[in-house]
Amino acid sequence: MKSKKLSLSNVPSLRYPIITLTTDYGLQDYFSGSVKGVLLQMVPGATIIDITHEIPPFDILSAAFVIKEAYSTFPPGTIHLVVIDPGVGTSRREIIVSHKDHLFVAPDNGVLTYITQTRQCQVYEILNKPPLILKASPTFAGRDHFAKIAGYLAKGYSPDHLGRKIDNDVRFSGLVPIKARSHLSGKIVYIDRFGNAITNITRTELNGISGKMTVNVKRYRWSGLKESYTKGDRAIGNLIINSSGHLEIFIPNESAQKQFKLKLLDNVSLKWGGNT
Repeated sequence: MKSKKLSLSNVPSLRYPIITLTTDYGLQDYFSGSVKGVLLQMVPGATIIDITHEIPPFDILSAAFVIKEAYSTFPPGTIHLVVIDPGVGTSRREIIVSHKDHLFVAPDNGVLTYITQTRQCQVYEILNKPPLILKASPTFAGRDHFAKIAGYLAKGYSPDHLGRKIDNDVRFSGLVPIKARSHLSGKIVYIDRFGNAITNITRTELNGISGKMTVNVKRYRWSGLKESYTKGDRAIGNLIINSSGHLEIFIPNESAQKQFKLKLLDNVSLKWGGNT
């Protein structure tokens, strides 16, 4: 029986589909080009946008932050292909996530945690059934599986025609700050190429805080917020609320990561008032 083509459910269709790519493939090998080739064979009119292929190898947490920050800048109906896949070739699931008129295709390894931890999403486990027949791919599921899944979505197939809804997708724990009476516990969740360390503490958590604010990471301590990078002190390090609303540790024209030996998931303790 010929498979029926269905329209995207709850996702506006684009005349020329937009597909974004976020991977750890780099640009040296054939990997990212091959993924684009599959997509263009399936959907010749697609617009393919590289968000980045420079995610550090196997760094699922950084990729999760990147796609969280980038996806909403694209038009409704965009399909986001996110492939950081240390478990390639194993029994880990492959998923589609529908969220705020966007679709995401990724391995089920936590890379879409920021998306799926909201209430405004639906998660689908991919099923190997017509029209989507996927061959075994022990090393390159990005080309052999995920590109084809994204291609079928771009051709107009709905997520529930390619898979089934699930409610037990893999998510990172600890990505939401914990707030007490005069204390916030958070983590460093992204370090950019300039060495700025971005935390999961946002302007939302800081609303209503009064009095002197102090941040501790390991043996280092900072207080006060700068208005811009140029206002920062190069000797001691600084805090700023960045343009995405996240609390960030920086040194002007230097790397806070190197200076303070910061790492992903380092604990961040923020206190205010009389407990600083």
